[in-house]
Amino acid sequence: MGKKTQKVQIRLSGQNIYTDKKNHTIYYDFISKQGYIVDKKHENQALFFKNRFAVIFFAAILCAGTFLTWLQAAIVFAVALVLAEFKFRKSFLKELEVAKDIDFERRLSPIKYIVENKEKNKVIMLAILYIVFAVLVVLNAYMENYTSALMVLSIALALFGLYCSIIHLIAFSKMK
Repeated sequence: MGKKTQKVQIRLSGQNIYTDKKNHTIYYDFISKQGYIVDKKHENQALFFKNRFAVIFFAAILCAGTFLTWLQAAIVFAVALVLAEFKFRKSFLKELEVAKDIDFERRLSPIKYIVENKEKNKVIMLAILYIVFAVLVVLNAYMENYTSALMVLSIALALFGLYCSIIHLIAFSKMK
């Protein structure tokens, strides 16, 4: 009997995440038209860079809400985006091995990832928490008498929360 090889699970899924014929996780960059193998060592960096726009956007909102004006927060947002993109292209992608045989038919969807890697109770709890987030972000905007632009932003965040909740509910329904 040979040794049973254990597949290393990586927390990446969604848009631009595929596999190759050897079942490696691949990040496909549409700008460079190149796929890069993401191993466990680079997983946390890949997770940040995959979500860099959202992370920087939320950080700018927090800055604007706490100690910066909206104009200053917008400038910080723009500078942070440029720096993150530069670091992503000039440093992070250079560390990864280039993939040669990407299977574009095998995209790792968030639903499939959740079904295969999360426990049922965590999935249902996340679905509920996303719904609570959606309600609270709009309720906060209403109670704080936000301007129209901020109200639209709050509604957009609430819709994103509902989307995430629906993804988790669909995944929960597919779990055994």
